[in-house]
Amino acid sequence: MFEEENKLRAVTPDEDFPPYAEACPVTQRVIVVSPFPSAIHELVRDLSEGCFDVMVFHHREEGIRNALSADLLIFDLTRYREQDSVVIKSVLSQDTGGVPVLYLIKEQMLSRLDADLSRQELLIWPSRPQELVYHAQRIIRNYAGKRPVASRLLAGTSPAIYKDLWIDRKKMAVYRKGEQIDLTKTEYDLFVQLLESEGSVMTREDLLSAVWGTTFLGGSNVVDVHIKSLRKKLGDRAASPEYIATVRGAGYRLAD
Repeated sequence: MFEEENKLRAVTPDEDFPPYAEACPVTQRVIVVSPFPSAIHELVRDLSEGCFDVMVFHHREEGIRNALSADLLIFDLTRYREQDSVVIKSVLSQDTGGVPVLYLIKEQMLSRLDADLSRQELLIWPSRPQELVYHAQRIIRNYAGKRPVASRLLAGTSPAIYKDLWIDRKKMAVYRKGEQIDLTKTEYDLFVQLLESEGSVMTREDLLSAVWGTTFLGGSNVVDVHIKSLRKKLGDRAASPEYIATVRGAGYRLAD
């Protein structure tokens, strides 16, 4: 009897178990781009403990492509030298589709910041964990509601960003979180036409002319069929559209 009581005592009282850490009620997503990720382990740890979901990439192109659904993008510039100014300018010129950016710099870089870099959100690294989390939260809060619903499709083969989708004009491909969505050429062309309309309504006749090269509708539902297929592949629903909205009696437009 005494032995059984001891066994119960060993497994049941709350004081015999370490308290569980309180789960984060809300997490925000941060993408970190660093040519040497091994040098920023503390940054990843501090952000994770501050209730951020963190992904790290070596190359900025991968980071930007995956940052479409992120709340903040962090570029690590601490390993760049003064003679790497061309590379730094290239980093600063990246189109992030409205995702705010924080640049990590070394303290020694403060005395030789050029005008472009000095106007950015900067943080000297390493820094205290509280300071890093504070800056990340502040930047995200300040940018809340300022990100465009869709960015204008640029001329030529430049990429475009719409909500959490990345449209690569050169490859004629659409990506979500780095994964390509398998669209046919017609579905891709329809989506691009809607993007280029920048929220304006496109009639079925407009889409027929732009995609099929004809203005003859003749009772055909070819546009509706392809829009339905496009929506399905995007994971969209006509009743509560995320990407493509139906305008009754008129046509289609980008969803708000």
